[in-house]
Amino acid sequence: MLDKMIEVVGARQHNLKNVDVSIPKNKLVVFTGVSGSGKSSLVFDTIYAEAQRQLIETFSSFARRRLPKISRPDVDEIKNISTTITIDQKKLGNNPRSTVGTATELYTYLRLLFSRVGEPLTFDSRFFGFNNPYGMCPKCRGLGRELKGDLELLIDRDKSINDNGLKHKHFQVGKYFWKTITRSGLFDNDKPFKDWTAEEMDKLLYSEKFTVEDPDNQHMWNVHFEGIIRVMERRNVTGDGVSGETFRFFRSTHCTDCGGSRLNQQARNVKVNDMTIPELVELELTELLDWLETVKGPVADPIVSRMKPVLRNLISIGVGYLNLNRAVGTLSGGESQRVKMARQLGCDLIDMTYVFDEPSIGLHQRDISQLTDMLEELRDKGNTVLVVEHDPAVIRR
Repeated sequence: MLDKMIEVVGARQHNLKNVDVSIPKNKLVVFTGVSGSGKSSLVFDTIYAEAQRQLIETFSSFARRRLPKISRPDVDEIKNISTTITIDQKKLGNNPRSTVGTATELYTYLRLLFSRVGEPLTFDSRFFGFNNPYGMCPKCRGLGRELKGDLELLIDRDKSINDNGLKHKHFQVGKYFWKTITRSGLFDNDKPFKDWTAEEMDKLLYSEKFTVEDPDNQHMWNVHFEGIIRVMERRNVTGDGVSGETFRFFRSTHCTDCGGSRLNQQARNVKVNDMTIPELVELELTELLDWLETVKGPVADPIVSRMKPVLRNLISIGVGYLNLNRAVGTLSGGESQRVKMARQLGCDLIDMTYVFDEPSIGLHQRDISQLTDMLEELRDKGNTVLVVEHDPAVIRR
C-alpha cells in the first residue's frame, strides 16, 4: 500500500491539457509553478473533488440527497485516492458564537477543567458554556456583545417627528410606531430635535413601556408608549444579531454585564489558581500555556495534557498572539488555515490525504520551519500531504 502512487490519467479540468501524473503516497509533495499553470486545477478541482465525490457515493441515497452535489471532474481516471481533507484559507465561518476556543476545542477542555477543580466546585461543565443556558450571560445571551443605538445615525436634529426626523423606516410618518408617538400626547411633534431638552429626549428614547393616560377619552384604544431604543432592542435584537434595517442604527460594544466574557456571574466567579475563565480567555495563547504549566494534580493532569499540544501547535505555527475569545469571523484567511491545521494534528486517523493551499502566506520567515515541521508530522503519521506552494523554503523541504 505504501509504495502505491496516486495515478491521474487524462486530466483536463479548466486549463489542464490532458495531463497524466503519478503522485507519491505517504509523502510530502509540493505543487508549484506560475499563476495559471494548473496547480489548483490539478490538486483541488481534480484530485480533491474526485475524492469527495467518491466518498459521497458510498453514502445511502437518503444521505446523498442532503449533501452537496459534486460533479465528476474532467479526467479519464484517478487511482489509489484516499479520503481527502482540504485545509484552505476559507474562513471558519461568521457565527458570532464560534471562537478560537470552540474551534480548537480548547474551550471545551477549559470548561471541563473548571468544573472539576474550580473553586467553588460545580462538577458540571455546562455552567461554563456560553452557548448553554446554564452558563451564558442572560443579557447578551452568550455573545459577549450588545448593540447600542447610535443617536447620530437615528435622529436628524434639524427635523421634527412630523418631518421624518426619525430615520428608521418603522418610525416614519404614517407608520405604526409614528402613530403611537404622536397619539401619546407626550411630545411636541413639530419641534425640531435640536430644540428638545435632555429630559424630553430621554423619555422619547429610553422610557420603559407604560400606558398613556387619556383624560379626554379621545381614543378608542389604550396608547402604550415605549422608548424608541427600547422598541428597537426588544423587537429586532435577537440571539445572533439584528435585522438589516435596524443594524445600521446600532454600534456594537462589550456587554455591560459580562464585560465580553459571555458568561453569567456564577461562572465568572469560579477560579483555578486564582484565575477566572474571563481572565484566561483574554490571554494570548503563549500566556495561557504558561498558566497551564502551573496547573497540576491527579484530576487536572489528564485535561491539561490534552490542551498543551494544541496550544504548542498554534504557537509554533505563528498564531500564539490569538486568544480563546477571538471570534472566528474576525480571523484572516491565513489565521483560519493555521487554526484548522493545528486542529488536524490532534486527529488519530491515518492514511488520509491532506491538501493545503499556500499555508506559508502571511507567515514570518522564522515560522516557515515550524510550518514544514507540522506538514512532516502529518505525513509521518501515515498520511499523504499535498501542498500548493510558492515559498522556496517549503519547496526545498
